[in-house]
Parts: sequence; structure tokens; C-alpha cells
Amino acid sequence: MSLVKQIYQQQFDKQHNVMSEERQQRVQFTVKDTTVALENITTDASNANTGKAVCSAQLTTVFPEDAVKAEPQMEQYMRAIYEKQGAVLDGTKLRGQVTYTVQRTEDTGALQVALNGFLPFMGYFHDIAMDRYDRMQRAQVAAKKAAEIQTPAAPSASQAEMEAESEGVPSDPAPATTPVSVARQQIQAALPAPSQTATVPTLCSAEETPVFACSTGKKRASLCMTGSNQLVYRLAPLDGTPEMVYPANATATNTAFKQGTHTGANGQSLPFVSFDKGNYRYAVYGTSVTMQGVLVEQNGKRIANLNCQADRLSELDTAKLQRMGLSPDLRPLMLP
Repeated sequence: MSLVKQIYQQQFDKQHNVMSEERQQRVQFTVKDTTVALENITTDASNANTGKAVCSAQLTTVFPEDAVKAEPQMEQYMRAIYEKQGAVLDGTKLRGQVTYTVQRTEDTGALQVALNGFLPFMGYFHDIAMDRYDRMQRAQVAAKKAAEIQTPAAPSASQAEMEAESEGVPSDPAPATTPVSVARQQIQAALPAPSQTATVPTLCSAEETPVFACSTGKKRASLCMTGSNQLVYRLAPLDGTPEMVYPANATATNTAFKQGTHTGANGQSLPFVSFDKGNYRYAVYGTSVTMQGVLVEQNGKRIANLNCQADRLSELDTAKLQRMGLSPDLRPLMLP
């Protein structure tokens, strides 16, 4: 049992280490509050001659209450993706069905364990962790705005002196804190400081937020979100200016772009954002814990699939993008 959990942790760390630094911080915020366990172990098959056994089990973890309070739309989105793959959230408990084989080597007798089917559980965990962090950030912003509204600006020194003289009494100092500012300080203390997404080179401007970015070897692709929640896609040579920008002019994001989820041959769920340009469909797909790339199709047939090789960043599976209300793209991706 301990070996199975150890192997899962190794796979988790492997996927975690290829994420952007910012995403690592967001996920780690929930990792520190949870522990993965192995339950309901059954032996499906065993061979006394080879010493090989095939077992089934459930990976489980229990989240803090605040981690499973996603907005209804986001909750339905996650359930639709992961429940059909065997990962289920029941209250605060996440369960994922896995299989593993156990066998001793003939030469040294060392125990070998191979774990399969853990990706839906891991993906569900990451999505819950990202959504939790996103909601806490929004709470932080809301608390800050409430504090600014409820806390009046302190008068200037000359103004305070004039008021004190007019009433013939010394002016009192402004209160050091208010209940709202205390709440804001508590939320800020609970959140790790966000890192700079500038660690990943993108084609986004300083006023834009990268949603997807990577280097495909000779090209660099970026999907950027403007301050008004509009999306723009850019593709350029590694050290050149963009050779493709879509849309060329400002347009409504929810009509220019679509959003979907593709289930790969290995069972991985790949969120994607797509747009159509004439007979061509372009899609950026994947997350920091899956493969990422840029797919180009013509009349429903794949003509290019640019795999991300370095400088990877993806927020395609976050609540931030879900709230934009993009139209669904139900067409599968024509991936290899």
C-alpha cells in the first residue's frame, strides 16, 4: 500500500514540477491541507508461479470544506469531465478508481509496482485546488473594495487642526483598524504571494493576462485576455513579431472563440479553446499537467499539430475562463 501511494506521489510531483510557478503555488495551497490514502483494495487476479498480482483500489483524499464550494456552473463542468472517468467527489471526499500490478523480480526478489488510472483523480484534484485559490483571490479583492468603501479617507493634518480649533477640542486619531480591514488582513495572510507569469515568455502585452502560452520549437503561441475579458490569439517566430493575430479587430469573445473538452486516447481530458477562420479551425489545448499544443484543421482534417516543447503555461481549465461564457465546441480534436 505504501509503495502505491509513493508511486502516486512521484507521478504527482512529476506533473507538478512542469507547471508554471504560479500554478504550483495555487495547487500547493490545497496540497498542504490534504492527504492521499488508498482504500477498498481487492485482488483481481494472481499467479502463484510468477508471483504477479493485479489489484484494484481507490485513491481518496478529503478536502477542507471551503475547497468544495465551487460555483454551480464550475461544479457541473468538473463533474461532467471526471465522473465518467471514475473520479467522484462525494461531499468533501474525492475518490478515484485505480489498478496496480505487484510482482517480485526473479533476480533480486525486489517488489515492483505499476500504477494505472490515476490521472482522472489527479486532474480533479488540480481543478478543485485551482478553483479554491481563484475564489479566495476574489474574496480578497471583494474585501479590499468593501474596506475602501467603508473606511473613510483620513483627513489631512491641516484639515484636522482646523476642525479641532473650530470645536475647541483636540482631534482624535483615526482608528488603526476596522473589522473589514482585519478580515482583509486575515485573507491576505492565508494566501501565498502570487508569482509573476513573466517567468514564461508570451506574446501578451503588459495590459493582458496570458491564458495559454508555449514554445513549439520554432514558433511561440499565446492566447491572451484583455482587461475587458476579450481574448486574442497570436503566433510568431521565436524571436520575431506576430505573423498571425486573431481576431484582427476587437470583437466579442463569446462569438469569436469557443470552448470544449477533448478526451484523448489515454483517457486524459484536454480542455481547449478554438476559433474558426474560413475553412480552418485553430485550437489551443491542454493544461500544465497534460500535453499541450496548437492544432490546425482544414475542413475537419488535421493539417498541423504543434506540440508545446518549452515555456509552457495554461489556464484553460480554470474557473476564470469558465465564467467568460464561451459557446461550447462539441467537435472532437483531430489529434494524432
